[in-house]
Amino acid sequence: MSCLRIISIDKPKGWTSFDVVRFVKRQFQENKVGHLGTLDPMATGVLPVFLGQATRLIPLFNNVDKTYRAICKFGESTDTYDAEGTVTRTLDPSFLNTQEVTKAVYSFLGQQEQQTPAFSAAKVKGVPAYKLARKGMKVPVKIRTVTFHELKVESVELPFVQFKVHCSKGTYIRTLVNDLGLLLKVGAHLTSLERLACGAWFHSDNSVTIEQLKQMESDPDVPWISPLKLLNHLYTVSATSQMLTDIKHGRRVEVPEPPDTEKNTKKYAEYEFSAELKQILTKVLDSDHNLVAIGYLMWENDDCYFQPSKVFI
Repeated sequence: MSCLRIISIDKPKGWTSFDVVRFVKRQFQENKVGHLGTLDPMATGVLPVFLGQATRLIPLFNNVDKTYRAICKFGESTDTYDAEGTVTRTLDPSFLNTQEVTKAVYSFLGQQEQQTPAFSAAKVKGVPAYKLARKGMKVPVKIRTVTFHELKVESVELPFVQFKVHCSKGTYIRTLVNDLGLLLKVGAHLTSLERLACGAWFHSDNSVTIEQLKQMESDPDVPWISPLKLLNHLYTVSATSQMLTDIKHGRRVEVPEPPDTEKNTKKYAEYEFSAELKQILTKVLDSDHNLVAIGYLMWENDDCYFQPSKVFI
């Protein structure tokens, strides 16, 4: 049985997300390593890392929400929207007060149209936008719809404001800060960013630092995150030995006691049930409660089958 290794790392400032991947490859002698949700070098905090076969789980979490703590400075705009860029405009922010800053931050709650920064990893015809921007080339404007589920102002010490953000996938906090500066007509840039959480199971409390990982002498010392916790939202099928044999070879198997989706439509909606396709995203466990496969339950007439899409045995 393959061991699926997943860990949440507290990325240090100055490291790229790929620097963390390189470190993990060396530390655990694993060639295949991937991460969830890129962090800029200036940012710190939660970076979920998947090793070996666990990298095949990453697509299941690509759409999770993120939570950040940000600090912005009013009065200076930069070309990158953060402290690593070149100052492009300076204005006097002394007219601002706590009340109007707080009101401005909360005005971004809900769904917003957000412009992707020119200095970003977003691809333009296969080339990262920041590479074009660094050469002084014009980067096409890309607009995406994002959602700010929660915004909480934690402190205002002008010209700085610190706030917490719970947002949808693909949100640029740098752009939020730049837009905040535009709204207040004073300019602003991001001076600090910490990711506090990535989805429901990756957060500051279960993240480890690079230095802590260096001190861990053996694999059992590492606080691996159970894939079953991450996949708790999926419907579960317990496999017999014959089912395991078929699943191992990618064959679909009949499920003897399928869920009654007609009687439990509301319940199984929690398990990514598609009433139209009549499919349920499902995980399969063996008798030792190890993750065997992920796939879909599907119905043909009155018979229910599990069709594997990712097999881990």
